[in-house]
Amino acid sequence: MPYTTIFLIICCAVLFYRIGESEYGGGVLLALVSVMLWLLGSYALGFGWLGNLLLQAGLLLALTFWNMHRAQRR
Repeated sequence: MPYTTIFLIICCAVLFYRIGESEYGGGVLLALVSVMLWLLGSYALGFGWLGNLLLQAGLLLALTFWNMHRAQRR
């Protein structure tokens, strides 16, 4: 695995950890979901780093829609 890929995995995990800490009170679960999505994309689906970054963007979009739905219900 090239160093660029490892760096991107760490960056995405840190990003989602920080999002989880600020939005949900705990970021470990989101960081693990991010890493698991990256592993799923790499090994099961055969994506490269660009495809995996699109998966990460999809996770961010899903969290955005979840927060929008949660805000409407209040």
